[in-house]
Amino acid sequence: MIFQRSSTSGPTLLLGCLFSPLLLADDTALVLNQQIVSAPSVESTTVADMAQYGSKVEIVSREQIERAGPSADITRAMQMFIPGFYVAPKNGPFDYGTYSLLGGRNDDTLILLDGVRLNNRLYGGLYLDTLPANAVERIEVLKGGQSLLFGTQAVAGVINIVTRSPQTRDVSGETNLGIDTFGGTTGDARAERIFTNGLGDLGLLAYVSHNVSEGYHPFRNRDMSNVSDKKRSYEVTTFGAKAIQSLGDDSRLELFYQYSDANLDFAGATNNRKTTNDRVQQIATATFEQRLNERLSYFVKGHINDWDTRYSRVNNTADGGTVVRNRDDYWGFTDWGVQAEGKAELEGGHVLVFGSDNQWFKGQDDVLIIDNNKAEAHALYSQLRPQIDALPDWHPSIGLRHETMSGGDSATVGMLTSLYDLNANWALRGQYGSAYKLPNAEQLFVNEPGDEIGNRNLKPEKSRNAELGLDYKGLLADREFSASVTLFKRKITDLITLDDSHWVNGQGQIQVRGFEADAKLALNHQWSLQADMTRNLTESRAGVTLNDVPSFFARSRVGFESQNRLWGAGAAVRYIHDVISSKRVEYGHYSVVDADAYRYLDNAHQHRVSLLVENLFDRDYVTSRSSNVDNLGRPFTTEVRYTYRF
Repeated sequence: MIFQRSSTSGPTLLLGCLFSPLLLADDTALVLNQQIVSAPSVESTTVADMAQYGSKVEIVSREQIERAGPSADITRAMQMFIPGFYVAPKNGPFDYGTYSLLGGRNDDTLILLDGVRLNNRLYGGLYLDTLPANAVERIEVLKGGQSLLFGTQAVAGVINIVTRSPQTRDVSGETNLGIDTFGGTTGDARAERIFTNGLGDLGLLAYVSHNVSEGYHPFRNRDMSNVSDKKRSYEVTTFGAKAIQSLGDDSRLELFYQYSDANLDFAGATNNRKTTNDRVQQIATATFEQRLNERLSYFVKGHINDWDTRYSRVNNTADGGTVVRNRDDYWGFTDWGVQAEGKAELEGGHVLVFGSDNQWFKGQDDVLIIDNNKAEAHALYSQLRPQIDALPDWHPSIGLRHETMSGGDSATVGMLTSLYDLNANWALRGQYGSAYKLPNAEQLFVNEPGDEIGNRNLKPEKSRNAELGLDYKGLLADREFSASVTLFKRKITDLITLDDSHWVNGQGQIQVRGFEADAKLALNHQWSLQADMTRNLTESRAGVTLNDVPSFFARSRVGFESQNRLWGAGAAVRYIHDVISSKRVEYGHYSVVDADAYRYLDNAHQHRVSLLVENLFDRDYVTSRSSNVDNLGRPFTTEVRYTYRF
């Protein structure tokens, strides 16, 4: 079993500020449970290891994912349980969302699925909801600039979604059925088993999900004109499988595949008759891990992420007719790569991590006229984690990464981290380093006169990042209590931004700074309270702006669990101050209250009914703006789900 240091944290300035309902991340130390399919796991501990050396790491556990509500929505789980992580789904489930971590923009946070990047290299955004929550074991969040180990887009942090692995030798799994107030139905199932063969243990797991909904009206009536299709409906089917073969006690081979088929209606505010987005996404990985001896281990991973979409748009005309703007126009991308990483334990307790990361990409968009452009990047990196006997409570690391990219560009980034255990309750942490972000295909090649014009000469965006944090874990009034405060600062050069309708590199430096605070308190064995808040301060000057980053947001939650753990309930409030769109229009200023409850129908925890109430007071709130029109978040919504485990 592999134990990692807890990532929970420091001072108490927060609790009095936010006391309304919300339970976020668990306060227990991160424990990565060893599977029956035995294997070394260099890759599975990459994110968690950094908590030992000064990076802030948050873990959303399997239990918390189940509490996120009946819907198979990973976005909701992250919104509920990651302190300091701003989430604003554009038009509800199965749509692009807006994300912000430590003052970062939407594409400043790299999101991985078992180490495979999900960020859309064509546009930078991503869909998360095609991965059923039933298939997820945990969500790892590594905050701050992390380009050293993860490359482009890891400017404000990394979120790694870890899928479940088989754990039982008998057939086991679960099925879920749910309904919601918008005519939506959800269903998913998972099954797993571990076999023994001549090579060792073979673990097999498979899952499937199906989601259908009529959707809701994502615009205000006053903003809509000449519109037929007003709802954002969807039908999404996903299935996946994982196989893990142990090869003796020191190595294993892991294979993973997921297929998603999504048929989506995109409501438009003006002259919209019908707009559809029909896509197929396939993700496949193969990973080999081996422990050569007690001091040296490594993994090699290959992956492919293929996305194919057909886009159709029919508009209403003023005379009552229709006009076809797009008919099955194609846009999509293929992202593939090979990564190898080794971990060596040196004499004296020092640890050396070293690796190679190789990425290839091609994308095409017939709508925005992005023509099958290709790119590649190759990197070497190394990190030293020294053990200093004279300072046993100090845990530093230092690392360097050099990456070359197609077109002749290159980036060299470094990173210093440090964790100092002040005593049994207090820890001081910090990190300083550089990060970079490559321009995406839209920024390079888009050709929409009057709206967006790409720039093939864009340079990679570079930043210097610093974080300083104080963590506390102990007692408050004889109750379990943890808290943390993190100060952050980022200086960006060659900022990739939209200047009117042209993508450009901004002149000079732009600075982002702020702080994040969170606290958790166990009122007793049944009641818990958690809150977090984030303040972002960003510079803005002519031609150089940061968009869709909230200046302030906060959340809190109260949760209750019965003594026998047969039922529980919680309530939460999230508050967003103001956000500035790319068109320099301010939006935001809202608070939303959610509630959830569950009940097991038997002592064996085989049968469960769960309830989610989202936007309890039916608040009219804005999650994003496009074409000078507000996109509204979900109105009052109830969801009920039944779960059977076997």
